[in-house]
Amino acid sequence: MTLLLCPECCQWREPVEGRCSVCAGSLDLAIPDPSLETIAEEIGDLQGLLGEADVSRSDMPKRGRLWATTNGLLFVPCESRVIVFANDDRARSAIRSGGLGRWIGRWWSRLSGREPAARFACERRASELAASDRLALAELLRSDPGILFWSRGAIATWRRHQGRWELIRPNTFSWPERIAMRDRDGDRALQTWLETTACPLPVNVR
Repeated sequence: MTLLLCPECCQWREPVEGRCSVCAGSLDLAIPDPSLETIAEEIGDLQGLLGEADVSRSDMPKRGRLWATTNGLLFVPCESRVIVFANDDRARSAIRSGGLGRWIGRWWSRLSGREPAARFACERRASELAASDRLALAELLRSDPGILFWSRGAIATWRRHQGRWELIRPNTFSWPERIAMRDRDGDRALQTWLETTACPLPVNVR
C-alpha cells in the first residue's frame, strides 16, 4: 500500500486508479504535494482539544486526540510510526528524489509489507501540540500519514451509532468515518462542536 496526501481533501489515501478514494480527486505520484500554505488554509487555526478518541482503521495507529480547528476536526495519534533506515544514504536519496510527502508514502509501502525495510519504531507524542499556528499544523499533517483532518465542508451529515460518531461525506459511496470518544466529556464536546458548526448537519442520535 502506498499512501499519498490528496491535494483536494488533505487526507492520506491509497490511490485507486489514479483517484482519491474519499473525494475522487486526482491522486498520483506525478502530482506534486499541496503546499504548506494550501494545507494551512484548509486546516485553519487550532481552537482546542475535544478529547481522547479512537478511529476505526486497520493500518495506522487508532488511539489519539481529537482537536477542533476553525475549519474542521484534526485527529493526531498518540504515536507516530517512524522508519529507521539501516543506511542513512537511502533516506537522504529518497527525500531528494520526490519530496518529503512522497518519501513518507514510499516508506509506508515498506512498513506495510510491499518493500523490505530495515526496521521501524513507534515514537510517542506529547499530550499537547507543541505548536498551534496553522503552518505548524500543516507541517504536522504533511509529515505523518497517521494524522486525519476532516473539513467542515466535507461532512454532509453525522450520526451517533453504537457508541461511535459517524461522519458521512457528500459522496455517499464512501464509508463513514467513525470516531469513538473515550469518555463522556469528549462525547459532549464533539456533539457540541457538531451541533454548533457553521455547516448545517442533520442529526440522528441513537
